[in-house]
Amino acid sequence: MNLSKISKPLIVVVATTAVASSLGAYVWKVESRPPILEVYIFALSSGRSMFIRTPEDKRILIDGGSNSEVIREITSVLPFYSRRIDTIVATNTLGKNISGLIDVIERYDIKEAYIPAITLENLGIASSTDQIYSTFIDTLQRENIRTYKLQADELSIDQLNAINLDNKVKMDILFPVNRKDFMYSKASAPEILFKISFGGNSLVFLGNASNKIQKFIASTSTMIGKTNILIVSHSALPSNISTLLIDKLKPDYLVYSKLLKNNSAQLDSSTKKKVIVDPLAYITDDKKFNLKELSSVKITFDGIQVIINN
Repeated sequence: MNLSKISKPLIVVVATTAVASSLGAYVWKVESRPPILEVYIFALSSGRSMFIRTPEDKRILIDGGSNSEVIREITSVLPFYSRRIDTIVATNTLGKNISGLIDVIERYDIKEAYIPAITLENLGIASSTDQIYSTFIDTLQRENIRTYKLQADELSIDQLNAINLDNKVKMDILFPVNRKDFMYSKASAPEILFKISFGGNSLVFLGNASNKIQKFIASTSTMIGKTNILIVSHSALPSNISTLLIDKLKPDYLVYSKLLKNNSAQLDSSTKKKVIVDPLAYITDDKKFNLKELSSVKITFDGIQVIINN
């Protein structure tokens, strides 16, 4: 065939058809995803963020890091043409976890938002509200995004202790609780901690919860039991983790943010000082995921089993 004799209009038609066919195949693949629960834990340079996509394609962003870096992470897991995120959750009022959410609101269509019902500011422990958090609240109001408060107990008309992410996926709030039930401080500050359940699987997010908060949850929460995955935003050093809580959770996998030091309970013969027991020592290294050393972690639940990789 003499290519020089092929008309330009025909070339354009063929090229356009090929592009449309490829785009159609891409859209079909995206829209026909299996009914699974996907959880992405982003390895941000600063702050934390987690993205959830439910079996019914509900999209939930929990925290947003300290800048627009989270946008790049979201675009890596969502279709390039989509600008829908159904729900955003701010687990605390710290600017390093909130700033990215403001960028997300300005770029995506957001249906609803959830914030903690209790903060250091309304407890009177912090003298003023973080300016970034104030901007975040103002942005929610300006965009007319329905906003609810989360608390594990003592509910009112605008407060919830659980969220149905879709018909099969539920988020139960473990913390914060009413101020009369827990003695808050800057070291044990209020933040939204939760359990997500799908079928017979679950994950528990403990954020930066102090050992004191973890012990409180273990002693009082009716939602605590065997879980597949434990996620903490701090290091998994034995001093940071409550043995009482781990005995109830018995997680199979651990996602954390700093180097892990394993120590066995023992008595040093020279100093006679007891070494702190590491309640997570039973989890093997291949089931521990350090966000400071790895790329973002993806967790997949199909209702029967859990797959976690990076």
